[in-house]
Amino acid sequence: MKDRTLKNQKKQINKTLKQFQLAKTMIQLSITGTVSVITASLSFYFCPGFSSQIIKDARSAISFVQTASGQKFHELEDFLKKQTQPEPKIQKQTELSEDTSRTQGIPDTSSVTANTSPVILGKAENLHMEAKPGSDGNSYDAAILDTSMGPMYYYNQGDTRWSSYLYGGSDPMQQYGCGPTAAAMLISSFTNDGEAITPVTIADWSSANGYYAPQSGSYHSLIPSVLTAYGFQVESVTDHSPQNAASLLSSGHILVALMGKGSLTQNGHFVLITKLLPDGNVSIADPNSFANSTCEWELPLLMGELKKVYDSGAPLWAVSMAASNSSLS
Repeated sequence: MKDRTLKNQKKQINKTLKQFQLAKTMIQLSITGTVSVITASLSFYFCPGFSSQIIKDARSAISFVQTASGQKFHELEDFLKKQTQPEPKIQKQTELSEDTSRTQGIPDTSSVTANTSPVILGKAENLHMEAKPGSDGNSYDAAILDTSMGPMYYYNQGDTRWSSYLYGGSDPMQQYGCGPTAAAMLISSFTNDGEAITPVTIADWSSANGYYAPQSGSYHSLIPSVLTAYGFQVESVTDHSPQNAASLLSSGHILVALMGKGSLTQNGHFVLITKLLPDGNVSIADPNSFANSTCEWELPLLMGELKKVYDSGAPLWAVSMAASNSSLS
């Protein structure tokens, strides 16, 4: 009932506004015409020799009248228009960083956000991300994440230790280094006898072995190639159902996911899906955002946002240290 009353009130105000605009035009014309006639009559009667000067002055007076009346009309018009505008609705805002990924075809890249503020675990839609990549200038040398394979070092491509390092000698890691950074987390944590392997190490390996794509980041084949070279078992996952992904996580795998446009990127981005949580959600390690790596994520959401590419085993790989030759779905 209230909505109907408001609708009728707005309709009546709109009608009044139109009538007002018509009246405004008529009044201004009447004022102009009246002043013109009176001025001209007086000038010719009393001062025929100076009529041109008086007419000039009259025109100035007319202009003043029009301007003054116009201002008042505009004030009233603005007031009436405001009455027709709906009341603003309060909405929850979720700021997302602007991802400048420029993946074309096979190569992948993404920009970086870095956020070390405490984040309460929750659903993906409640996530907050900063708008400027690497703006806090922090490093993450003490960050450890729990995963289905055990504790894992967290690396961020915007870390001050290598954010400006030129991947392939040309492209800064903070924009193009998500592939090497994701791989470095796994390699540094679970292989190489505990020796720290940084994203720079993997970026150099990628460049030397032909997996660096200028101005585009990394070829998708970097993931199976570099992880296999460092002793992991890597298999392509063709069944992208949440149930299959949950089963793999429960059996001790970490999933490397190439994400498409959605919650994590505007184009393409590598992340690690690290662990299945008791409530059915999952944790991730996002080389693009520490904040993302401290939130729970809905598995169906992530599976639905996988990038629609299928070369080199993309968009999903299962990684483990097991020597089993069993085939994954």
